Amino acid sequence: MLSDRQTFLDNVPRESFERVARLAASSLQASLAFVCTVRDGRVAVRGKFDTTGTPAADDEIAELDRVRVADAIASGRVALIHSERGGSGASPLIVVPFSAEQDSAVLGALCVVGATERDWSDRDVAAIAGLVETLSSELTLHSTIYDRKEEEVKLRHTTLHDPLTELPNRTLFMQRTDQAIARAKRYPDHLFAILFLDLDRFKVVNDSLGHQVGDELLVAVARRLEKCLRTEDTVARLGGDEFGILLDRIRVVADAARVAQRILMSLAEPVNLSGYEVYTSASIGIVDSATAHGIPEYMIRSADMAMYRAKGAGKARYEMFDRAMHADALARLQLETDLRHAVQREEFIAHYQPVVSLETGQIAGFEALIRWKHPERGLVPPNDFIPMAEETGMILPMGQWIMREACRQVSAWQQTFRRAEPLAIGVNLSVKQFAQPDLKQLIADIVETTGVHPNSLKLEITESVIVGNTDHAITVLEGLKSIGLEIYMDDFGTGYSSLSYLTHLPIDCIKIDRSFVSQMETKDRHFQLVRTILTLARSVNLRSVAEGVESTPQLLALRKLGCEFGQGYLFSRPLPPAEIEELLARNPSW
Repeated sequence: MLSDRQTFLDNVPRESFERVARLAASSLQASLAFVCTVRDGRVAVRGKFDTTGTPAADDEIAELDRVRVADAIASGRVALIHSERGGSGASPLIVVPFSAEQDSAVLGALCVVGATERDWSDRDVAAIAGLVETLSSELTLHSTIYDRKEEEVKLRHTTLHDPLTELPNRTLFMQRTDQAIARAKRYPDHLFAILFLDLDRFKVVNDSLGHQVGDELLVAVARRLEKCLRTEDTVARLGGDEFGILLDRIRVVADAARVAQRILMSLAEPVNLSGYEVYTSASIGIVDSATAHGIPEYMIRSADMAMYRAKGAGKARYEMFDRAMHADALARLQLETDLRHAVQREEFIAHYQPVVSLETGQIAGFEALIRWKHPERGLVPPNDFIPMAEETGMILPMGQWIMREACRQVSAWQQTFRRAEPLAIGVNLSVKQFAQPDLKQLIADIVETTGVHPNSLKLEITESVIVGNTDHAITVLEGLKSIGLEIYMDDFGTGYSSLSYLTHLPIDCIKIDRSFVSQMETKDRHFQLVRTILTLARSVNLRSVAEGVESTPQLLALRKLGCEFGQGYLFSRPLPPAEIEELLARNPSW
């Protein structure tokens, strides 16, 4: 019942013990009565009274009496011993142990000393037992209250602390940040700072060594963070591998930067976890109350922004939040909101850039490119919204839309502008789209409903789609090719291992990146690279498309090198469908 009996007894009011001792002394006409408990192996007197009910001058009892009383309490049984009071002769001392009613453990004893010649009767013992019962009932009430308070304390601790690291959790951190903000408002000179810390590459530890080692790392990091801070500071685990630190009452903003640097140095030291030597680092964002304050959520979000700036700048470093960062964040938030509306309202349009056969000089197909027609900003450049779409997952509905629209459009053009070789359409496939488990079925449904020739659809992927799990990528690509479509490797030559993919992946064509093509005229090295790529492609029976063709000399050089297709502003910029139809009607040749 009582997890810490000594703490409980210390919290029982002394009056509870004194009341029983006074009643025992006066009602039994005892020479002396006292209540005692055992503390740290010694008897502690908690109220001592003489026969008139007058408190004794002190709480001392003879040493031999202490030993005997302690033995009686330990035995838990009523005992009659002879007291050595002040050396004046042995007096009968009756010891009656007590406990709280719902707890069998003995907490102490009521001790009553009679005159030297007194014999204790059964009636006297019964009276003492009655007083002990009264004391036990009162202690039961106190213990119930005490336990309830203890449970409340434990519940509050559990509610406000992280069970793994025992650090304050996000809720408590927000409360303390709110208190710091209130102090800063009352006292203009009060300065504090928030640090938002995110471990770098924590997922690698979890994935490679297991979640148990990952948990051990979080605990080790928590202890190191505590050692880097003052007692008045707060470090909390906000979730996952994210920690928040409140530096209260700092003198200058530079103090926060010094703490961040101290943390980075501490985390740079290796830690031994289950026999593994693990290294870690962190990216830290800092915001001070002079730069941004008002509500806890805003400050933590600001520190979070700065942390992402640090992570983007190379990790294992810290960055300070500033107003420009806030403006960027607001712009990103507005962009995300607008983009979500755009997905719901289908504010997108498709533009098409011709792909020209370098053998015939005629248009062989197109690459479909999504464009966002913002109701206020007009056409938004792809680089302004595609990264956001990738980050938020909105690339999935957008990618599905552009694929369906492109297939529908080129199917119509195939009917209107009939050729020996039907017009082809290339559609980019993002990393998130490639990871969809039902990707093959989605594309098969689009091909069927739009009526496009399957082998006219060219799915363009980049190296980022393959990196990490080549075997899985091959399986997915082979499934897509079974529909009848073709796979193009886009931006070829820019990745770390693009050449190795020529023999491993089931691809049909490579698109040479514009960075090589654009400098073919001025840099012999780029010319030689393009020639080497084309030679390698032919050796493994792959077709090739040169991107970024912008001049006639580039076109002539690519023809001479045997490149099959070209794409770039020399032929046409990306155009809306109506202008593409005009272009097809003219049937230009280059």
